[in-house]
Amino acid sequence: MAERYSWQQAWEQTLTGAHGFYRDNPPATHFTTSVMFDYEVASYVSGLIRDFDDENELIVTDVGSGDAHLSLALADQLIERPWIRFEAIDLRPPPGLLPRSIQWLVGDARKLSLHPARRIVIAHEFLDDIPCERFEVDEWGEAHLIIVTDGEAMLGPPLADDVACAHLDVNAAELRNWLDRWWPANRPFTRGEIGNTRDATWHHLTGWITNGFGIAVDYGHLRAEREAGTWDGGTLTGFRGGRAVSPIPDGSCNITAHVAMDAVAAALPDCESKIKKQTEVLRGGHVAKPGGLGDFLWLTQEFADT
Repeated sequence: MAERYSWQQAWEQTLTGAHGFYRDNPPATHFTTSVMFDYEVASYVSGLIRDFDDENELIVTDVGSGDAHLSLALADQLIERPWIRFEAIDLRPPPGLLPRSIQWLVGDARKLSLHPARRIVIAHEFLDDIPCERFEVDEWGEAHLIIVTDGEAMLGPPLADDVACAHLDVNAAELRNWLDRWWPANRPFTRGEIGNTRDATWHHLTGWITNGFGIAVDYGHLRAEREAGTWDGGTLTGFRGGRAVSPIPDGSCNITAHVAMDAVAAALPDCESKIKKQTEVLRGGHVAKPGGLGDFLWLTQEFADT
């Protein structure tokens, strides 16, 4: 019998499996991010940190650090503040010649339990790599899971069928609730991504903050755009060797999908949140990967001791 997986399960294997893409592939050989080729992101974040800093111990945590470009730039720009500690988290070992001012943590950030502290958590182009389920609406307006069978993506059971989804170890009710709130999907042949795993990841990461900021920066979209049909084709993309490729979940490419940034923000409703386009935050306004669409969005949330 052919093996059947939900899309999220298949994608997860390409991220954290024994032969996952990130185990053996330096990110810079396959795609670029804005922190790789300029200091503008680091300069903005450094300014925010200086405004917040009161010369008490502060931890700056870079989640999904890759080759440590952002961590290195921040440590350099804040070198005059020795009470600030820097952490970088990634699935891969640290790059060579990492200064001792940066503590490198190897692991899946979703499973790490860091001690809550005065902290700035930065997730720059991280949430778009978090595996999530995909859906497609059939010709009658009913949303289905997209599943993977023998490496091929195809239409799976309706999300209204709790039993069939449970056979795939999928909580259909949770997915339906997310879609109802954030991506009401009833136009035939609409495809998209269900972002509940990204919301949960952000909730976990910001649980490390007692007082400080959470900053998530990613290719993203908002509910008004989704309702208008802007993203009816979905946003899933693959990258390999610097090129956009078909997002096949076999570990041969980096798989990414845009982030429903308003849903991520709502995962923490009791803090002050701001969502801005990157062109409103940075002068250069790096916008999209080759072949991509949409805005680069900044979510900034402020946390205070209660």
